Amino acid sequence: MTKSSSVVGTATVAAAAAAIVISALAVQAEPSRGTLVVAVNQEPQDLAAQGAYKEINAPGLRNVLETLIAVDPVSGEFIPVLATAWERIDGNTLRFTIRDGVTFHDGTDMTAEAVAESISWVWSAENAFTIQEYAGPGEITAVAIDDATVEVRSSEPDPLLEFRLSLNGISSPTQLAEDPARHFDTPIGTGPYAFVEWQHGQYWSATYNPDWWGLSANDAYGTSTPAFSDLKFVFRSEDAARVAMVESGEAQLAMFPSADDCARGMDAEGFNCVTGPSTTYLYGRLDHSLHADERLADPRIREAVFSAIDIAGIVDLYGMASVPPGQLGPKGTIGFNDAVKPYAYDLEHAMALLDEARADGVDVDGLEIEIVGRDTTPRIKPIVEALGAMLGMAGIGTDIKVQTPAEFNPRVRITGYSNEPGRQMMQVHVKQNPSGDYGLLLLSNYACPNIDDPTGPSRSSVYCDEAFDAKLFEALASFGEERGERMRELVQYVHDRHLIVPLALLDRGHLVEAGLEFTFGTDHRIQAVYLKPDA
Repeated sequence: MTKSSSVVGTATVAAAAAAIVISALAVQAEPSRGTLVVAVNQEPQDLAAQGAYKEINAPGLRNVLETLIAVDPVSGEFIPVLATAWERIDGNTLRFTIRDGVTFHDGTDMTAEAVAESISWVWSAENAFTIQEYAGPGEITAVAIDDATVEVRSSEPDPLLEFRLSLNGISSPTQLAEDPARHFDTPIGTGPYAFVEWQHGQYWSATYNPDWWGLSANDAYGTSTPAFSDLKFVFRSEDAARVAMVESGEAQLAMFPSADDCARGMDAEGFNCVTGPSTTYLYGRLDHSLHADERLADPRIREAVFSAIDIAGIVDLYGMASVPPGQLGPKGTIGFNDAVKPYAYDLEHAMALLDEARADGVDVDGLEIEIVGRDTTPRIKPIVEALGAMLGMAGIGTDIKVQTPAEFNPRVRITGYSNEPGRQMMQVHVKQNPSGDYGLLLLSNYACPNIDDPTGPSRSSVYCDEAFDAKLFEALASFGEERGERMRELVQYVHDRHLIVPLALLDRGHLVEAGLEFTFGTDHRIQAVYLKPDA
């Protein structure tokens, strides 16, 4: 294995297809190695089929739960998984041909009815699972057309419906019927590994599935047949602890080392550091409307806060990152606006804006903005401390906090707002945009949430503007160049109102045991069939 980066788009579609064929023709044998131990940066929030979309919060889950289609980590194209073919019927509808002869880990047959039931369950607005943050403008439902065909429909036109169907895992209908509560902690899927146990606070594990359909299919995904007999995902939030596990040989792979640790890995003998771009960004969401302190709706206060932040300094502090282009994603994202630039660091301008507001009677000196991060975010403590120091230099009071997911997560949902009237908060958070489209980000971060029904995709939004929402929902139903133009206009709109400050566009790295080749895409999923030991 070389110490070069693994990047989506570096190989042709033909090369990716060839790799799949080679995998399918490989000699089917028992795994040649024992347990693959992966040191991950956080314990899963859940192990549900609905959580198969979140590699950061549920690392490795795709080894157990499979989707209808997936994004190939090399070509970036959609590839078949539990569906062998699919077609777009109209703006609202997709039709999938279901793979024959697949069984769930509990022995249940994967039928078209089972697939339809699982999709409808996961995307149900009534269930309101966290995958709703990746939902579109309409509700997604599925029906079995015949024994081999499932039709998935959005109640509103949805250009991203294929993408959304690459997110949700398909799980056992027996479990959903008889014990749906176990959906969250005991996944029953169809993947190359079957779930074994979740030892809370320590690890979760899975074992090789000798009945996996991919062992005999000629279109199985991955670069190798499963090489490991078992998988063990060990929870270590501290960077140093994950690094130490690989250095000592206790783990074969560790997620997200620091830039310094990755640099050391480039020269180490027993392990390598493999890096690549991601769709992940670090950002600060500053409370604006709803139940927030009314001073945070003053455009001068907001611009002063953003002008006081040295974004380049935050990027240097994080490491393995770049200055984001003033918006939550890289060039190439549908709706990317070339006219939008990073917020300029200008301390004098920030102080002048505060003086202007103060002269108009705004109690600027009484501000105390809570800058809060989740402790599972790599290097979060120095980042929130740096942000506090930057705002302090402009004369803005701050309160710095780093909280556990149990404390942090409820506070960034709508229900958390109403429990803290008059709140002054900037949430410093990491999030992905695997869709390659700004529609998903605009809906989840900026659309007005429903305080009385905090279940939709905008449940974490800190903003509410009816005029913006009207334009957004028109844009979400549009296709092609019209969609891009509408999204570009909205990206400019939210940028000018200083609602969210993009702090860093992240690269991601992994420490990998020497002798293992790790292929991943911009979502950095850890799947054993993409880990190939040297011959």
